[in-house]
Amino acid sequence: MVEEVKIKVRGVQAQGNNREEPLEVVSVGQRYEQDGFTCITYDEVVDEDETGVVSVVKNLLKVRDDQIEVIKKGPGESHMVFVPGQTTFTYYSTPVGELEVGIYTQHIEKINKDSGFDLKLQYDLEMNQTFISRCNVDIAVEN
Repeated sequence: MVEEVKIKVRGVQAQGNNREEPLEVVSVGQRYEQDGFTCITYDEVVDEDETGVVSVVKNLLKVRDDQIEVIKKGPGESHMVFVPGQTTFTYYSTPVGELEVGIYTQHIEKINKDSGFDLKLQYDLEMNQTFISRCNVDIAVEN
C-alpha cells in the first residue's frame, strides 16, 4: 500500500576548520514497503542554473533497522549505503566527472512514532581516503 507522507531532512556537515554547512529539505512523497525495506520517494528542487532552469533530484530512501540507502537520480546522482561500523563507497556524479566517496557510518537510529518515524544518522565522509567532514542527518517522515 502506498501512502502520502511529509519528509523533513535536516543535516549538518562539520568540516575540519570547524565550519558547519546546514541543509534542510521539506517535501511530500510516498511511502511503501518492498523487500524488507520501508521505501520513501520524494523530489528535491535544486538551484536553478544560469539559464533559469530549475533541476529536480528524484530521491529514494530505503530504510531497515540496520541499514539506510539513499539513491539520488538527476543532478549529483549517487547511491549511498549506510551500515553502522562499516565503510561503504559510492560514486558521486558532477558536471566534470565522477568522484569516489567513502562513507563511514557511526550510528543509525530509527524512532517509531504514531504518525511515522524519525531517523538519526551520523557518518564521516572521505574523498581519496582523506577525511572531508563529519555529518549528522535527521529525517522525519510523517503520515
